Amino acid sequence: MASNMMQCICSIVLFCWMFYACFLPTYQQPTQAQSCYPQGNIVCKTWNHTNIDCKSRNLVCIPPLHHASSMLLLDISQNKLTVVSNVAFHEFQKLQHLAISSNSISSLDGGTFAGLHDLLTLDLSINLISNIQIDLFGNLHKLQELDLSDNRISALLDGSFNGLEQLLTLNLVNNMIYFISDNALSSLIKLSQLALNRNFLHPLPAFPFKNLASLQMLQLSWQNESCLSMTSLAGLENLTSLTISFHDQVNNNKTGTPLANLTALHELKMFDVYDCDTIEKLFFGLQNLHHLVISVTGPCPEIMFCSMYDENANNLNARHRCKKLVPLIHLEFWQIPPSTTSLPAFETLFNLTSLLLSLNVDMLTAIEALNTLDSPLQNLTLIMPNTHQVCILNSATFASWGNWKASLKVLVLSTHELGFEGAPFEWFHGLEVLEIIYPTHLIDTLPMNAFEGLVSLNTLAMVDVNTNMPSSGAINIFSSYNSLSMLDLSYNQLNGDFESFWDQLCNISSLEYIDLSNNEFASIFTMHWSCSPPNLKILKIGYQQKVMTFSTDICQVATWLESFDVRASEVFIFTMNSTCHHLVTLIFSHCKIGIFGSLGVETHLPILEDLHLNWISSIYDIFTLLNFFKAPQLQRLYLNNNELTEIENTLNFFSKLRFLDLSNNKLTSVSNLQYFSNIRTLKLQNNDIKIVSKAILSKFHHHYASTLDLRNNKFQCDCNVEALQKWIYADNMVNLPVEFPTSDYLCFSPDSEKDFSITDVNLDCESHIWKYISVSIASAMVILVAVLLMVRYRWHIKYTLFLLFNRTRRQQYNLVEHDDDLIDDNENGIPRYDAYVPYHIEDEDWVDGELLANIEEGDEPFRLCLRRRDIRAGRPIFSELSLHIQRSRKILVILSPRFVEDNWCYFELNMAYHRVLEEGRNVMILILLEEIPDNKMTLLLRQLFCRVQLLKWPGDGHGQYIFWRRLREELKRPVPLDRRFDI
Repeated sequence: MASNMMQCICSIVLFCWMFYACFLPTYQQPTQAQSCYPQGNIVCKTWNHTNIDCKSRNLVCIPPLHHASSMLLLDISQNKLTVVSNVAFHEFQKLQHLAISSNSISSLDGGTFAGLHDLLTLDLSINLISNIQIDLFGNLHKLQELDLSDNRISALLDGSFNGLEQLLTLNLVNNMIYFISDNALSSLIKLSQLALNRNFLHPLPAFPFKNLASLQMLQLSWQNESCLSMTSLAGLENLTSLTISFHDQVNNNKTGTPLANLTALHELKMFDVYDCDTIEKLFFGLQNLHHLVISVTGPCPEIMFCSMYDENANNLNARHRCKKLVPLIHLEFWQIPPSTTSLPAFETLFNLTSLLLSLNVDMLTAIEALNTLDSPLQNLTLIMPNTHQVCILNSATFASWGNWKASLKVLVLSTHELGFEGAPFEWFHGLEVLEIIYPTHLIDTLPMNAFEGLVSLNTLAMVDVNTNMPSSGAINIFSSYNSLSMLDLSYNQLNGDFESFWDQLCNISSLEYIDLSNNEFASIFTMHWSCSPPNLKILKIGYQQKVMTFSTDICQVATWLESFDVRASEVFIFTMNSTCHHLVTLIFSHCKIGIFGSLGVETHLPILEDLHLNWISSIYDIFTLLNFFKAPQLQRLYLNNNELTEIENTLNFFSKLRFLDLSNNKLTSVSNLQYFSNIRTLKLQNNDIKIVSKAILSKFHHHYASTLDLRNNKFQCDCNVEALQKWIYADNMVNLPVEFPTSDYLCFSPDSEKDFSITDVNLDCESHIWKYISVSIASAMVILVAVLLMVRYRWHIKYTLFLLFNRTRRQQYNLVEHDDDLIDDNENGIPRYDAYVPYHIEDEDWVDGELLANIEEGDEPFRLCLRRRDIRAGRPIFSELSLHIQRSRKILVILSPRFVEDNWCYFELNMAYHRVLEEGRNVMILILLEEIPDNKMTLLLRQLFCRVQLLKWPGDGHGQYIFWRRLREELKRPVPLDRRFDI
């Protein structure tokens, strides 16, 4: 019995331990990955299973990353790294691209990149690196691009770039480099681009680039002082692009200049040019220079572009000594200070095809200076930003220009004061593009023949000239240009009769692009669309100051229209009821819309891809307007800034939508958007959204390079935000705009979490429901098992408790191995009875007639304890029974089939066996009155039959004589310890 009890107790203890181990939280030591995130376990994103994005994660170290050995790209930029350990990249054996820019790294150990044998690009820009340790890049034999810009590097020493034999691009812009040793760059034998802008080089060593025979682009501008000496650029025979700046005179002599050996130089950019006399000598030997940009900051009356001088004609000036000119094709000449007035020597530019002049002279002076130009010029831009002198263009203005004016293709004029008389452009028969940009205003009214002679013109842009068109027949100015395809008259003060203006445009059959936006037409106008340029594809008439009424369907007139823009206007009536077969873009941004189409009549837009209905003020709500458009191919829809409070099912008709802008509204829920299967960009910033469902987030879980913008909403930071919190950092594919600034994702409620970033809120919401269910089921199971065990072993439990609480009440006694006189156990603790006799009531006749007659009444009487006779009445039966079993020296069990079937008898048997196990003494004697069937034999009976004394009641007289003799001997025999029962 005790064994069964122990098994029961052990089972309950084990079950409870497993229960608490599974359901109660346990403390875990923070892992190395978690320690790298000061604001929580923020997971890096994995792109396409080859790229890891850890950008803007507030990392303070590089965490262990899954599948690092197979990754090709790792971006850890914009974090809080201060050091990088030597083993940080040991697992990235296949890494090809590594970005660690925008951190606070001050130094790197020599073995940092030791294992990155396949690395191709390395970005260490925007850090605090002050020196490059020797052999830092020694194992990067395949590296092709290295960016060290915006650091604090002060010197480049020998061995700094050892191992970079394959490097093609080196960026050292904006450091503090003042010294380059002779062999610092010698290992970069394949370097093609080197940027050293914005450093403190002065001067460069004698031969700093001597081994860079492959260098093609070199940038040395914006040093503290001029850094070039005669040998500074020696060895760069293949250099094609050079950027330099000058703060003082360049050291040179009669035999050459620092640029003299750059025979392959194709592009030269020179900034902060102060002494033009010295600069002129820099062009010596540059026989292949085609592209030149000069920024002049000092007095330069005239600059020659000569690549070879006659040394025997020293008595002549530079112009007459020049034997060979620089073959410039493109020239940009900028004058920075207002007090400087200088011009190039245009007669030396015989190959020039593109010229940009930004001068501090008036427009007419610049035009006159070009009289000496004799080249096949095709593109000319004249910018006069600092002069306010009036420039009146007339037919004589450009007459003195050379023959090149007839072949000029592009002319751009920008000055403050500009006027027209007659036909100033009549000489430009080949001109295709004419742009007049941003003067304060055109003087007087634009004459009718202002653009006469521009027979090849296809693009005319008069932007922000604030001109006044003549009110009658104004468009006749352009009507004769049958080749004009683009007309831009935006940002002016056009204020004539619009319908007359438009009717004249219809006569220009070549027009494809018309921009009349941002004007001030004189009166409220009604566009009947009676005609249209037949090839018109793009029309912009937005930002008008008057009310517009479109009473005729534009798609019936402009049948080839692809883009229609009426933004920022007040549209009283707009009709578009037919099918617009070619319309791709329709823009109504910032509009006030009155009557839109005919109610109930749909507008069929079979290929419309872009629809802008943002910033709308209308008698209709936005979704009613959307009902007008039948656009099955719509891909981009702008509904931002409309004060929307909910999303209606109208959007579901646009099944191919890929871009949706709902920002700056008053949305509180976006659950209706979960049905869009193709959407890739969803902008929801600046709304009142509290909860974002998992269904929405799942739309942006498996699509490469998707974007979901949820900035500046009113997030409810309880367990409902947990899905968004996890998605932000655990999702593998989705872009977050502006590198996810946590300040734009703040909690609005509850008050305890208000103004905290949602990524900083600690939530304990994992599987609450199933845990509650599991705990309830487990608890119910524990209770059920306990109840079943208590029912099954109720008597055993009660007997054990009785022994436990009565142990202190009774005196301990020791069983002796010899018979003693029976006395009261209250005095010496000796048992009162020789044997306790449990039996079934139906066996009572045998007990009275046989057992008592032969045992208690014989020559040697024994005292037997019978329940019906010796247990005192009026006391708890259980207590009395237990007490008498303990006060009996032995236990004489009368077994029969009836005894086994009786629960009370069987309980007495268990109590007796419990005493045997407790004392470790075999005090039990079994008397088998009748054979017990096998189906009634319990495990306990089988154990007792094997371990205790068993006497069978015989049927004959001789056998009974022997039975009683053996029973008396057993009752007399002492009870020694039996190790079989010692537990």
